[in-house]
Amino acid sequence: MKKYISLICLFFSIAVMGGENRMAGVQALIERRVPWLKDKVSLELCPEQDGVETFTLSAKNGKITIQATGESAACMALNHYLEHYCHRSMSHMGDNLSPVDRLPEIGDPLTKRIELPMRYALNYCTFNYTMSFYQWEDWEHELDWMALHGVNLMLMPMGMEKVWQNTLRRFGCSDLQIRNFIPGPAYTAWWLMGNLEGWGGPVSQGFIDGQARMAKRILARMGTLGIRPVLQGFYGMVSRSIRERHPDAVMPQGMWGFFERPDVLKPTGSMFRDMADVYYDEIKKNYGSDIRFFGGDLFHEGGLTGTLNVADCGLAVQNAMQRNFPGSTWVLQGWGGNPRAELLAKLDREKVLVLDLFGENEEVWNRTQAYGGTPFVWCVVSNFGEQCGMYGKLQRISLQIDKVRNSVYAPYLKGVGVMPEGINNNPVVYDMVLHAPMTDCKINVEEWLKEYIAYRYGAYNEYIYAAWLIFLQTIYASVPEKYGLPESVFCARPGTKVINTSSWGVRARYYDMDFFKEGVRLFLKARNSFENSETYVHDMFDMLRQVQSDKGSRAYDEMIAAIDGKDIARFEHTSNNFLNLLLRQDTLLAQSKNFSIDQWLGQAARFGTTETDRALALKNAKMLLTFWGPDWNPNTTVHDYAAKEWSGMLKTLYYNEWKMFVDVWRKRLEGIEMIEPDYYGYQIAWCKKSVNYVPVKLDKEQMDKLIQEIMF
Repeated sequence: MKKYISLICLFFSIAVMGGENRMAGVQALIERRVPWLKDKVSLELCPEQDGVETFTLSAKNGKITIQATGESAACMALNHYLEHYCHRSMSHMGDNLSPVDRLPEIGDPLTKRIELPMRYALNYCTFNYTMSFYQWEDWEHELDWMALHGVNLMLMPMGMEKVWQNTLRRFGCSDLQIRNFIPGPAYTAWWLMGNLEGWGGPVSQGFIDGQARMAKRILARMGTLGIRPVLQGFYGMVSRSIRERHPDAVMPQGMWGFFERPDVLKPTGSMFRDMADVYYDEIKKNYGSDIRFFGGDLFHEGGLTGTLNVADCGLAVQNAMQRNFPGSTWVLQGWGGNPRAELLAKLDREKVLVLDLFGENEEVWNRTQAYGGTPFVWCVVSNFGEQCGMYGKLQRISLQIDKVRNSVYAPYLKGVGVMPEGINNNPVVYDMVLHAPMTDCKINVEEWLKEYIAYRYGAYNEYIYAAWLIFLQTIYASVPEKYGLPESVFCARPGTKVINTSSWGVRARYYDMDFFKEGVRLFLKARNSFENSETYVHDMFDMLRQVQSDKGSRAYDEMIAAIDGKDIARFEHTSNNFLNLLLRQDTLLAQSKNFSIDQWLGQAARFGTTETDRALALKNAKMLLTFWGPDWNPNTTVHDYAAKEWSGMLKTLYYNEWKMFVDVWRKRLEGIEMIEPDYYGYQIAWCKKSVNYVPVKLDKEQMDKLIQEIMF
């Protein structure tokens, strides 16, 4: 009997020790983000209930106990306590994580079921529009945010340069051919999606090695936080240089805009199987064999199928994946008509996951009958190119999540996700989507906003709530036909018929600008009470920026009316007003670190280990925000796609472009013939030189005066 009891005690001790080891990453997160909770949180593992993740929270006498089914559930429990009891939160746009005077208690233990097993994050584009030049401290913050918000499946295509380099070497490609295949640090997304190769490069060996080291570090941290990575799988994309030696093995893919795509290997050829096996072997060598999810989209935003059998292509991709990583899942983007029904036709659907990207705007999951009976994750995109702008269909998000949960396709719904092209804006959207797994009913947006306000700013406030109710009817309105944020005319390529900044965007406002400004007035009434809140101050600048951007849109229309009316005096007045508003916007945003070009260029300037690497990073950073590419055709449709209403950009680039426009039209109205300025050439020249910019910093009195001018 004594021996039996000893064995039970031993097994119990081992189980407890194992649980403590699993929770070590959560404990480390606590120490990084909320050190005032260090030694006050007890983390315990508990079994799932009917296969569902759960957590139980209790807090008494200055101690918090979290019982959770795993690391992700434990992080969600911690975040729930911080948000709903401490009124604290973490975000990309400011943190509100200062200590509370006294730890709030929870009367009865609170148990939450996490109703959706997958909480997905990130778009390929996010890795460039936001993360191109992340340092480790940026990744630490990113991953901690992911964990706290319950993300347990995250796209992680970092470090694929090394995999491709080693793979292509084993197939006889020269170092020059490989360097011409791998893109610059700001263009990885479109390379991996099969849209282009080599643009923004060539990169150095140091860059390739550095990306691999960072990838290993990220993967290790993700493992401690319960976040599964989605690595890049092999879907047949190859360097066009392969065509020279194996012309019959490939299918050229044509053009993506003005870029020639990489080729695709024919799936029935032996080279497809051989290269896939080598590629996955390199993944194992570099990043381990415990990978369960792989991305990779055939024919993303086009591509030529030619004589290819699309169903055989899909089957070849899945077979290669299963041969090298048995039981793994192929993660596909539900975007632009993909994945095609024929691509899915021969696949084992249990080993496929579709990311239904545009959930806040389209019901593709419904129209395709859950992609023909394929597991999927309902996602939001919410922005393109990470342009500045307040936007998000909050009511529609709530309605759509509830609708799919209660539809006949609910058995295929595996979770929700956030897939913005850039993540540094509109935190309210991400919070709403990632709160959905903790409830099985429709989110009441008006009530939820009360909670959001309290934890985002540190306390509930009637003025702020009244403001947000107006925002819900204006900038965050669920207008059916509107699928993008209101673009700023300040950032547009100058012209007399500017209807958008980016080729697929819209300048026209879908909301009542004066009503929105009334909401901002209410928000500002709380300024004195929240002046030390980083999150409140950030949102204040964002709202003031939006008001000023709205004014700019009206001022532009008045300037064009003067041109149309050939009224020189009116043109002088309206053009001066427009340019002054643009400069005022620069001055406003110079007071906020989150709206300054310095932050983006500063990251690029520290990227890499050599001057050559850093110079390339800086060039990539500026190209991505301006003409994007290519640099041999002024008609490129992606120019200003990622335009930024930032201090520094406004003054050193956009102001000068609009000043050229005004100067030309002044002469034209005087009867002097003038050619159109070369804005494309000016942007290329801007990218090649240093940005010499000294921001104007205001004291409190000057700032108060500026706000009055903006709100007048």
